[in-house]
Amino acid sequence: MNAIISISRRSFIIGVASTAGGLSLGFNVPFIKPALAEGAETAPEINAWVVIRPDDTVVIRIARSEMGQGTLTGLAQLVAEELNCDWSKVTTEYPSPAQNLARDRVWGNFSTGGSRGIRESHEYVRIGGAVAREMLIAAAAAEWGVPASECTARMGMVTHAASDRATFYGQLAAAAARMTPPANITLKDPKDWTIAGKPLPRLDTA
Repeated sequence: MNAIISISRRSFIIGVASTAGGLSLGFNVPFIKPALAEGAETAPEINAWVVIRPDDTVVIRIARSEMGQGTLTGLAQLVAEELNCDWSKVTTEYPSPAQNLARDRVWGNFSTGGSRGIRESHEYVRIGGAVAREMLIAAAAAEWGVPASECTARMGMVTHAASDRATFYGQLAAAAARMTPPANITLKDPKDWTIAGKPLPRLDTA
């Protein structure tokens, strides 16, 4: 059974504060108020974790250190799993502490120790991927004039089976960045994962 997550600003702040030592005071929840990244005309930011380029490259932002333990790839897998993107088109980037401060600590706690990077942030990065997925679906549904419930996202594409239409994420990203993030999202059941937890080639090694 899939987990249904109800996102509220208060509960999100409290949850992150419990792992971030209270550093999330004034935290700007990226799912509530999306912004455009630098160079937004070419690479729209769907939320703080997901930027999608016109060529369908998915840039996943990682705010934990990679120290050889696989945190960078593991966190990217969690976001990509919920986003339903094409893993072969995933790349990553690190936001800077200065960017984090300028955006009211949108990425929360940057500290990493052992497996804490994934243990302490796995749920909210998955939510980031799921919210971005639903915004992409909403953008496609609005363009086609169909209910979002009739559209599905898979392998970096949104499809509407009834009208036999499909479009890639890169073509939807700009419109998706302007959509209102959903208040409720559904996270995948781990038994249905095809990317997260799988022995895929690491992103930080040749």
